[in-house]
Amino acid sequence: TTMEDTPRKRPRRAQIANFGAGPGTLHPAVLAELAQQIEDYEGSGVSLLEMSHRTSMGPVQSTLVSASSAVRKLLKVPDSYEVLWMQGGGHGQFSAVPLNLLGNKKSADFVDTGIWTHRAMDEASKYCQVRIAARTEDNARIPPVSSWDLSDDAAYVHICLNDTISGLEFLDDPDIGDKLLVADCTSTLLSRPVRVERYAALYCASGKNLGPAGVCLLIVRRSVLGRARPDTPMVLNWQLAAETSPVPCLVNTPPVFAVWACKLVLEQMLKDFGDMDVVEQRVRRRAAKIYDVIDRSSGFYVNVIEGKFRSQTTLCFTFGADKDFKREWDGSITSKVQKTELEEKFTEQAGAHGMMELQGHPAFGGIRVCLYNALADEAVDRLVTFMEAFHQKHGPA
Repeated sequence: TTMEDTPRKRPRRAQIANFGAGPGTLHPAVLAELAQQIEDYEGSGVSLLEMSHRTSMGPVQSTLVSASSAVRKLLKVPDSYEVLWMQGGGHGQFSAVPLNLLGNKKSADFVDTGIWTHRAMDEASKYCQVRIAARTEDNARIPPVSSWDLSDDAAYVHICLNDTISGLEFLDDPDIGDKLLVADCTSTLLSRPVRVERYAALYCASGKNLGPAGVCLLIVRRSVLGRARPDTPMVLNWQLAAETSPVPCLVNTPPVFAVWACKLVLEQMLKDFGDMDVVEQRVRRRAAKIYDVIDRSSGFYVNVIEGKFRSQTTLCFTFGADKDFKREWDGSITSKVQKTELEEKFTEQAGAHGMMELQGHPAFGGIRVCLYNALADEAVDRLVTFMEAFHQKHGPA
């Protein structure tokens, strides 16, 4: 009897592997610390969630400072950059980027790598002209920077470092000279070292590697602050967030729980890995195991992304037998995925073995394997074993 065809009773938490695209799995030590401290924070008799953010260098402000310090240490953020904790998620920054960076310019350039680029363009189009400077080739590769049609009239160039829907990733940081480069790095930050100095701004919504949903990390070069349009909402104004005293991010009450949880995640990473080079080695090793199963399956599993652009955090594939299956998507992120028979069997049988949230995005379908840092190595190995058994059972005779 193989692992693939012997369902068990629904497992306890310790046996569950969450491969979801977000919210992603959290480290057990982080959950334990949150649970232990949530009612009585560090012996104060009060929850951190009840404490005032106005107390000068009290627990809330100290949490913001510690979280930012951990970001600086892990990502080697230069002193010339601000580390800010913004509200509104990545979608908030889709608006904040043009509002803060347009200055007196009237257009922005975008490198189109998929649906998340389109979302950012839709929001930016409310404030400026949007231009596509480059787009993916056959949805399989990102064109080289030398071929990008960048305009001198554009205020900035926007990229999405990892498209979670197709599994296409910038695995290094583009160099566009003195033009302002902005990146949505929500699903890839903390998976590899980043050359922060190449960017005017990087933003990362929590819910993936960073911690639970509820806050958006912004790393922004100080020299680009001060360009915000007069009609920029206070909560989206980067300069206002950077200049509150005695610590940044006190324009309004900060999302204390989310920042606290992110701080614990970042500190756990520093403890477990030390630096991003060690993290990247582990990320690449784990992704290679899944891609190896796909590539050895003789077309049973299909991933069309060219090797050097294959996502290391959101690995997407379909089944060769489903190549003619047509899907319709209404554009809603809460739409149900239209699954093929093989996709239904794969997700159902994986779920019976405690491997959850393996369905693809409604726009793409297929299977999506998200390997965020808190997912245990054992879970990756368990999925590899399952994929091999599933292929043996359902592949061509």
